[in-house]
Amino acid sequence: MSKLVGFAGEVSVTERLVCAASVRADATAVVGGAWRDGRASREYYSYGTFAGLVQAAAAGLTWRGLRPKDVVGVIVPDAAGFALAVHAVRAAGGVPSPVDPALCAAESAGQLAESGARMVIASAALAAVALAAADRSWVRQVFCFGEALGTTPFAELLGTDIVRPSRGRPDDVALLPFSRGVDGRLRPVPVTHSEFGRRLGLLDRRAGISETDVVLATPPVGDGLDYALMLDCALLHGATLVVVRTQELAAAAAERAASVAIVPRGWRGVLGGQVRILRARPLTDEGTATGTSLALSVSGGKRACRPHRGRQARRLAHR
Repeated sequence: MSKLVGFAGEVSVTERLVCAASVRADATAVVGGAWRDGRASREYYSYGTFAGLVQAAAAGLTWRGLRPKDVVGVIVPDAAGFALAVHAVRAAGGVPSPVDPALCAAESAGQLAESGARMVIASAALAAVALAAADRSWVRQVFCFGEALGTTPFAELLGTDIVRPSRGRPDDVALLPFSRGVDGRLRPVPVTHSEFGRRLGLLDRRAGISETDVVLATPPVGDGLDYALMLDCALLHGATLVVVRTQELAAAAAERAASVAIVPRGWRGVLGGQVRILRARPLTDEGTATGTSLALSVSGGKRACRPHRGRQARRLAHR
């Protein structure tokens, strides 16, 4: 298991990711940037660029009033934007709270109001939902990947300043997902840095992701906790994330020579025996996963152990 993943609770995963990025700055972290008009862009980020964007956005959020432990809603339906938003908020000392993109404006507003969020980061496609939710909650600023009337472009956060990622204490909240209880209500399930690290270590041992892997990442579904864990596991190991839509999985798996796929829990397609499937499980009110203590289902092919296959796959990932 990589020492980068098996970290102690006193160091936030964001700080560890930024540190890890410095030793693989030129390697490709993400292929397909934040979505534009419902599709992944043709952008790609190296690890050095991704870490720089996280720190620059964190500085921008701080300049605009984000204080330590402030909650920021994240309504972003793509892996690149989701990871960038979550880590930028955490680097600034805030608490990211993923909002299921499938929620209506009323439920999104209810979650934002209960969390006390004063800011939201959303995609352009969900800007209207974010703005409607903001009108019914404490949210005062909405930042958007792309441009949408009534929002501030996320790009405006990216000035020349950067901040060192905040070092969270073990008992500080690292992520604030919401779980739907048996009564149908959404309730907060705070996850501390130490608990996030524990879950990440369990995932790491089961998923077996390495720097040679090309990981397909479909849009987030549900509470966002397992999605954040799976993305972080891939990034901490130096894998290449490829942003895809769910309906593009089969074609992308062949085209990109993918070895791992992060899929919605209800997905039942076939990608071939060489692709390992990571599938999230929903949380219960108590913060545990339904049906498994790992909040994860792993299936599919065996981990590729030939370095030349990994290099070839990473080249194909840029297509």
